[in-house]
Amino acid sequence: MSLDTPPTADRHRIALEAFGVPISVEVGSEELLPRVHAILPPGWRPCGSIPKDHRFRLTSRDGVSYRVESPGQSLAGSSDLDVALEILDSELRAFIALAAPDHIFVHAGVVGLGDRAAVIPGPAFSGKTTLVAELVRAGALYYSDDLAALVGDGRIHPYPKPLSIRINGLSQTDHDVAALGGSSGTNAVPVAWIILSQYRQGASWRPYRLSPGDALLTLLSNTAPAQDRPGQSLTALKSAVDGAIALEGERGEAAEVVEHLLELAGGRESAR
Repeated sequence: MSLDTPPTADRHRIALEAFGVPISVEVGSEELLPRVHAILPPGWRPCGSIPKDHRFRLTSRDGVSYRVESPGQSLAGSSDLDVALEILDSELRAFIALAAPDHIFVHAGVVGLGDRAAVIPGPAFSGKTTLVAELVRAGALYYSDDLAALVGDGRIHPYPKPLSIRINGLSQTDHDVAALGGSSGTNAVPVAWIILSQYRQGASWRPYRLSPGDALLTLLSNTAPAQDRPGQSLTALKSAVDGAIALEGERGEAAEVVEHLLELAGGRESAR
C-alpha cells in the first residue's frame, strides 16, 4: 500500500510540523499513538496539510511484528515494538535534518555554557552523548545529544530530545535531562568551542588546536544537508566557526574533557 493512500477508519494519524517541516505518522491502532507521541521531534506543533511525500507509517498486521514505512521506502520490520520505534525516531530526525528550510543540522552534541555553546560533532558511537551527559551533570545547559540546529548567523537553537544513553555500548535508554539533575537551554547561542575527541582506554586529554579551515571541514563532514544545500550549509558553518576554539585529541574518561572545557568557559585557562 502506498503512503498516499487515504487513512481509513481503523487507522490513526498524527500530523505535525517541526523546524518548518510538515510530516505525519500513521499508525494501525490507537494504542500506538502514545508511543509515537513520545518520540516526536522537539518543538513540534499540530499541522493540517501534509504533502504525500512527507508521510510515515508504523504498521502491524498481526499485533506482533511491526514495519516502518518512510517516504519512498519500506524499511525492515521488527518483532520488537521498541526497535521499530527507534527506527521510526531515527527516520523522522533524518528527514527533518535534510528538509528543514531555515536550519542546518549537524550531527553533534551541544551544551550551553553561559551564553555560548560547546559543540561535539561526530557520528553514532563516537561518544557524543557521554560527554554531553557529563557536562549536564556538571551544570551545563542541555541543547542536544544528537543534532545541532544552526541558523545562518551560526547560532545554535535547542533540539532537546531525551538523551539516548547506551548500555554496554549497544542498547540505548532515553533519559530526560532532569533525571541527570540538569535543564535544557531555551535561547539560540553562538558557538564558542568545538570539541573533537576520540575515546581510547587509558588516554589522557592533551588536545591540539585546529585551524578554522579544519574545524569547518570537520563540521561539514557531519552536516546532514551538505550535499543538497551546500551554499546554505557553508554560510551557517562559517559563521559558527568564526571566533570559536576547536580542539581535537584522544581522551580516556569524559571527566577530564569536562574539567578542561569548564576551565575554558570560566576563563581560567587558555586553549592548549
